[in-house]
Amino acid sequence: MRQDGEVESLLIRERRERLPLPRQLALYLHPFALFKDASSGPPPARERALSYNRAMRWMLVPYIRRWLAIAASLFLAIAPIEALAAQATFFIIPATAIAVAFCIAITVSALTVAVYLLLGTPWD
Repeated sequence: MRQDGEVESLLIRERRERLPLPRQLALYLHPFALFKDASSGPPPARERALSYNRAMRWMLVPYIRRWLAIAASLFLAIAPIEALAAQATFFIIPATAIAVAFCIAITVSALTVAVYLLLGTPWD
């Protein structure tokens, strides 16, 4: 489990640059990696985490754009790979993998948009 201080330290570019490449890739693709857990702990800690998450919701916009670009590129790759799959059965599995990856990218985009909108609404 990440500590709150670790999440805040990852906002510093130099700190992220020192991370191993797999961790950098995970931070690049995971829209909620830099948010705090507002579902556990004492009520004051949850309120602080929720306040932090609301203040930092702007970070979700690049992730929305990123995942929509990934979805668009996968969508554009479906037609050529399906044409190849019609010629050789070897390409059926890659075509299926690209279609599933497209569905995942759309789902991540939709979930990120929903969280962005929910963090912007008052809960009073």
